[in-house]
Amino acid sequence: MSKPSIGGFCLFTMAFEWGKFAIFASEMKRTALILVYWIAALFLFSIILCSTGYAPADALFLATSLLPVAVLFRYLLAQIRFTNRWQGIRDVFFLLLFILTLAFLAVHLAQAAILTLHHQMFVTELDVPPIVLNPVFLLAILLLIIAGDYFFGRMIEQHLPESEETISFISDRQPVTLQRQEILYVESCDTETWVHATDGRRLRNKRPISVWANLLGRDFLRIHRSFLVRISACQGREGENIILGDLRLPVSRKYKAEVQEILLFEKKFGEG
Repeated sequence: MSKPSIGGFCLFTMAFEWGKFAIFASEMKRTALILVYWIAALFLFSIILCSTGYAPADALFLATSLLPVAVLFRYLLAQIRFTNRWQGIRDVFFLLLFILTLAFLAVHLAQAAILTLHHQMFVTELDVPPIVLNPVFLLAILLLIIAGDYFFGRMIEQHLPESEETISFISDRQPVTLQRQEILYVESCDTETWVHATDGRRLRNKRPISVWANLLGRDFLRIHRSFLVRISACQGREGENIILGDLRLPVSRKYKAEVQEILLFEKKFGEG
C-alpha cells in the first residue's frame, strides 16, 4: 500500500471515529437530560403523594411503581394515528381504559407491598387515600408527566440542535463528514444511495436507505421507498409531492398518512 493510500485511510479512520464520538457525546447529553427529567418527575409525584398522607418512603415507592405505566402510556400514545379521526378517538379511548387498568393494578400491588412491610413493623392497617384511586387524578398525573416529557424534549432540541451531530460515511472511496442539517434528503437508487446536501452536492454511498433512516432518526421522514427527507426542510405539499425548495419529491401511498400527519403537526407546533 502506497504512502498516500495509508494517509488517506488514516484520515478517513480519524474522521469516522470523530463523527461517531460526536454523535455519541450528543446522544449522551440528550439521554442524561431526559433521565434528569424523569427523576425530577418521580420526586414531584412523590411530593404530591406525600400531601395525600403517605410517608415519604411509601410515596416514593408508589410513584416508582407507576413510572413504568407512564412510560408505556407515552410510547403507546405516540403510535396512535388520526388519519381516520373516529378510529383515532376509539384507539385513545381503549388506550385510556388499558392504562387506567394498569395504573390501578400498580397502585394495589404497591399498596400490598407497603402493607407487607408495615406488618413487619406491627402496623395492621394502611388505607389507600381515595384520591389515589380516582381515575381523573391518575390520568391527570400521567398526562402531566407525558406532556412535560414532550415539552422538555423540544427544549432539549433547541439547546442541542441537530447541527451538533455529524454523519460520517464513504462516498466514492473518499471519507465524507456532514452535519445533519446539511443533508437535504437521501435517495435510494437500486444497490446504492445518493445523499443530497444543501450545497448541491450528490454523494454516493452503499448504505441502504433503511440504514440511513435509522441513522438519521426522527428528524428525517420516509416519504417513499426511494426517498428520505429532512422534516425541517419540507416547505409543504403540492398534490402528491413534497416541496423541497425547487424540488418536488413523490409521496407513496404507503407513507401518505404518516407524512400528512407529521407535516400537519409540524405546521401547528414547529414554531412553538
